[in-house]
Amino acid sequence: MDDASLAARLRRWRRANGIKQTALAATLNVSQAAVSRWENGIDCPSMAVLHKITDLIADGIRDELATERRFIERLSSAEAIFDLDGIRLEATSAGLKRLWPEFSRLVGLRIADRLIAETRIILDDTSLRRDILRGEVTIVSGITTRHTDIELDHVARHRWMSRICIDGPRAYARMVFEPCDPDLPDGIADIFRPDDVAAR
Repeated sequence: MDDASLAARLRRWRRANGIKQTALAATLNVSQAAVSRWENGIDCPSMAVLHKITDLIADGIRDELATERRFIERLSSAEAIFDLDGIRLEATSAGLKRLWPEFSRLVGLRIADRLIAETRIILDDTSLRRDILRGEVTIVSGITTRHTDIELDHVARHRWMSRICIDGPRAYARMVFEPCDPDLPDGIADIFRPDDVAAR
């Protein structure tokens, strides 16, 4: 994670949870000025302090993702949650398990090296990936036939939509898969940034 990404994500997490810089500083046994420097990208915490920050944030994220997992697992629509930092499949819906039962068995595994097509384009576009991890991209959608080169991922042409969620140091995507017109061309259809969403 680069300094700018850390700064934005730490600030967003702290504000979203109503934690003042002084309270975070006291918890970490550092000055409020140090927290301010981290959030403004002027300085970066030591590895020991960064681990403490990650541990503080992780409890809330674990709870939120656990809730999201339970929610997704019960849906009849085809949906999944992916951890974007490690490109790991976190959860699949009942509908996705029916559509791609073998793919659904990959929950908990990293699949970054197996991505192809539009998903690979997003992963390989360093500028777009950086913007996603900074929370500067909120929704991405497209049309594809396959996301991975894994044989158990059977061919099914579909439209996909991904809502990007940044929670502290963790980024994940909630993806929805649905049938589409077979004549639509493969490719990334939309990339929405926060201003695009607010403008509608």
